[in-house]
Amino acid sequence: MSSQSAPHSRQPLNYRADGQIDAAGASNVRMAKLPDEGFGEELREEVTFDSLRGVEAVPWGEATERFGEWYDGQRDTKIVIENQLGERSAFRTPNRFTPEYREMLYAKAQSLERGLRERWGRLLHTAMVTLTASSTDAEGNPRPPVEHLNDLLGSWEAVRRALSRVLDGREWEYLAILEPHASGYAHVHLGVFVKGPVVAEQFRPVLDAHLRNCPTATEDAHRVVDEDGEEDTVTVRQVADRANGGGGVENLGAYLAAYMAGEYGEEATEMPGHVQRFYATLWATGRQWFRPSNGAQELMQPDGDDGDGDQEEIEEWRVVGLAPNGDLDEEVIEITPEQAGGVPRRKLKREQPPPGG
Repeated sequence: MSSQSAPHSRQPLNYRADGQIDAAGASNVRMAKLPDEGFGEELREEVTFDSLRGVEAVPWGEATERFGEWYDGQRDTKIVIENQLGERSAFRTPNRFTPEYREMLYAKAQSLERGLRERWGRLLHTAMVTLTASSTDAEGNPRPPVEHLNDLLGSWEAVRRALSRVLDGREWEYLAILEPHASGYAHVHLGVFVKGPVVAEQFRPVLDAHLRNCPTATEDAHRVVDEDGEEDTVTVRQVADRANGGGGVENLGAYLAAYMAGEYGEEATEMPGHVQRFYATLWATGRQWFRPSNGAQELMQPDGDDGDGDQEEIEEWRVVGLAPNGDLDEEVIEITPEQAGGVPRRKLKREQPPPGG
């Protein structure tokens, strides 16, 4: 683990809090709406239930509680593996919400910009583009967080293509990260790393692509500059020149990943309520937390980690069970490798009324 820890708290470069959504209102809204007919969203089984109307999603607050129960159970449980000699070992079941995993991502993001700094030197420039979607409907009521997240991410391919056109002929990489507003609803921070200078206005086509392809994105929340001519949803920096006390963003990759790291070492269930609601949405949907470009992904790999490993040694071990209390000398529940990796999911469904009903 890197010796550099995640910051304890920091304000984002661009922060548009959903102040109109209070905690109670957000907690009471359903995770996803029931479809008008047939099948709808597919979610983790834990956040669905059967009703007279069909298969429905629980409220966001209840889903957050269930996420916490799942998380606490996961922290105690260990995967049990056995080799050909009958020797057993156990390790904690990995999940992306643990402080260890979040700290690992933070270290990887530091590696990203360190690698680009070594490659491009003082030519490294960074930009951060913030993408949002409305968290309220036309009547001002909180929207289901899954519906909101689908809208927000529905523009991604168009945004990526627009970014490619904007930076055509340049050397560049990106790292996109989801971050929660103070309401728990998500927004996207798209960190762009470019060899050579860029200006905020260059990224207007990226914002336009999001506006065209996200039905609930609004123009007033996606301005390149504000009324005073200051940078708004696009922030451009040159890499910090440490030797001369430069004022650029010293490490935008790590700055972005700090949102995932949160308070250093804190368990997911110790994070603020809005962060836990955000986690519950990612958990319920299985959505990715971050998206790096191919080049960024390579730079984020630890030194010597080529992903191959010793295949012969790996194949000597197989998953044989779960230790609920983490102790091999106590109860071990036998499972297959397929059961170890599976996540039961259900599609929301509206039951059709009987004929003549």
